[in-house]
Amino acid sequence: MKVLRVLANPKAVENSASLQVEQAFTAALKQTHPDAQVVTIDVYRDEVPLLDGKLLPAFFGAPPADAETERKRGRQKAILDQFLAADLVVIATPMWNFNAPPMLKAFIDTILVAGKTFKYTASGPVGLVAGKKAVLCMASGGVYEGAMAAYDTLTPMLKTQLGFIGVTDVTVLSAAGQGGGGEKAAASTAAAIEKAKAAAAKF
Repeated sequence: MKVLRVLANPKAVENSASLQVEQAFTAALKQTHPDAQVVTIDVYRDEVPLLDGKLLPAFFGAPPADAETERKRGRQKAILDQFLAADLVVIATPMWNFNAPPMLKAFIDTILVAGKTFKYTASGPVGLVAGKKAVLCMASGGVYEGAMAAYDTLTPMLKTQLGFIGVTDVTVLSAAGQGGGGEKAAASTAAAIEKAKAAAAKF
């Protein structure tokens, strides 16, 4: 099994519920699959180029405008190759202002590539990476259920983006209610960690 970890929180692990949940999941997964090959992309420490005025045309096939744009395009392709090689993608992310941290969006922009992860057909777009699985290790300040559910735009966004390219087997592990701090936040994290361990045993 080839696993790609995508870490999208700039905080240290001890200060991040999402990273703690991911860490617990991956540790448990390694116990079940000791031969798993694990690759990590930390989007706040490893370079994930942002699409800008020069990189955007190159992303869509134009010749790079200069050497730096060519280098960035090469880095994008390397990230895409890591994603394509993985059987399982584990994303650890907080919810910021109801959505994704900007560098996670940059990662998603890097892997949604026509001709590589999806294609257009006469009947509409088709995902090209069917069979790949994903686990979302998430944390949020609030608890977005019931009347508040619509405020969580992160979970449906990631499921939509992954589903678009064919990744429909998505497990969500959520440590909600971190904004309250104290015992409630700790209990939420602990519960999500236990769910992470249980989920890992099923892969």
